[in-house]
Amino acid sequence: MTARDPDLGGDPVCWLDRVCPECGLFLDDQILENSVGQCPRCGHPRDTGHTDPLPSPQ
Repeated sequence: MTARDPDLGGDPVCWLDRVCPECGLFLDDQILENSVGQCPRCGHPRDTGHTDPLPSPQ
């Protein structure tokens, strides 16, 4: 790289929610639309990013 070349870096962090934390599969739009809340490769439950504002008492 020269001083005039911009540093492009890697993939943006905003893609991290599309990576299965168990096996590392990238969950693209087609996979997200066709999956049933779990990773199609390893079956790990997919985090929807939504938390229950009123969790059940345990």
